[in-house]
Amino acid sequence: MLTAVVLAGCDAAPAQVERIEEPLPSVRGEAVQLVPDEVRYRFPGVVRASERAAPAFLHGGVLRERHVVRGQRVEQGELLATLHNPAMAPAFAAAEARVRELDASLSRLERDVERARTLRERNLSAEEELDRLRSEREALAQAREQALAQRDEAKAQLEELTLRAPFAAEVTDLDAEPGDFVAAGQPIMQLAGVAEREVAIRVPANLAARLERGQAASVAPTFGTQRIDGEIVHVGRAGESMAPVIVALPTDSALALGEPVRVQLEIAARPVTRVPLAAVVDPAGSAPYVLTIGDDDTIRRAPVTPGRLAGGWVSVNGEGLAPGDRVVTAGQGRLEEGMRVRVLP
Repeated sequence: MLTAVVLAGCDAAPAQVERIEEPLPSVRGEAVQLVPDEVRYRFPGVVRASERAAPAFLHGGVLRERHVVRGQRVEQGELLATLHNPAMAPAFAAAEARVRELDASLSRLERDVERARTLRERNLSAEEELDRLRSEREALAQAREQALAQRDEAKAQLEELTLRAPFAAEVTDLDAEPGDFVAAGQPIMQLAGVAEREVAIRVPANLAARLERGQAASVAPTFGTQRIDGEIVHVGRAGESMAPVIVALPTDSALALGEPVRVQLEIAARPVTRVPLAAVVDPAGSAPYVLTIGDDDTIRRAPVTPGRLAGGWVSVNGEGLAPGDRVVTAGQGRLEEGMRVRVLP
């Protein structure tokens, strides 16, 4: 009986339920950025010398001797090759002989004029004889001037039979061998200057219009990781679709002649909106989106279209997303639109 009374009293006591408030989900956020965009383009190229030459003789003839070999370094003015032309030496000798002949005749005529002048002062000869001798002397002096010009021309042509280096260079190729007949203007060898290096590339016309001299360019070997800072020194006109662009390299670069490289150009574009890559949910899916955090710490879903990725940030296009808005970068899996969250510092 006592046990039954006790049990009945317990059943009659009112039940007390303790309600525990659930904590807000914690997330981390990052502000949306609006940054100037840069588009990078890469083009293949080959290192070459800034100074290049293909020496040739002014006249045709037989290559008598070549004084250099492939790969040899030459200094400015150093002898490269000599040519044999049987008409040059006799022409110079004849011109010199003509000058000597006129010098002798002019010397004799000078004595005749002086003698005639003396006789005329003594009234022993006619004035006409003195005038005739003076006229002959003037004509002979003019003929001597012409002979001197012909001798200098013959001497210059004879010197053209000797080929010398126009600048300090390396012999990169040989186009003729001793004993070969070479025509006037035919290259004998190829020279590449040793002072400066450059890279020539070809770019689309629409891109060339946005390049200018002095603009920076990055050059890297095709089979290496080293990067060298170059500078655009020439932007040519576009032909049908491509324009030549020359990038100068620093003098202390270790790139060798003929080495293949990649030239990277950075072109400024209009500013873009970007968010951390971690903020994009399902970036490779059919409907990627980000979760934004409002001023009252509530969640809102904003569809986006991801663009270019760089340094952990991705450019996005989306309505309702403005620079400075906060986006969730961690903890998106438990969130729903309209839910309040606690943003961790």
